Amino acid sequence: MSASRNHRSLRNRLVWFVVCLSAGAAAGMAGTWFTGNPSWFLAVPAALAVGWLLVANPDECSRSTPRRSGSVPDDERAP
Repeated sequence: MSASRNHRSLRNRLVWFVVCLSAGAAAGMAGTWFTGNPSWFLAVPAALAVGWLLVANPDECSRSTPRRSGSVPDDERAP
């Protein structure tokens, strides 16, 4: 993956994070204004969770190269 593609992907994820954070904050402020109940600010983590489910790409978290047979992962080696 090229550096510009990786930079663009990071920027895209940050934009979606801010969008979800803003949507949750707006819902929290609107709900608190209408009802006076501050529990509406629980919309912030809810919006982040929904955004993660809709935008996240689990393929970006996996290895790009397959593990070679016979190799031991770093976390399984003896100290």
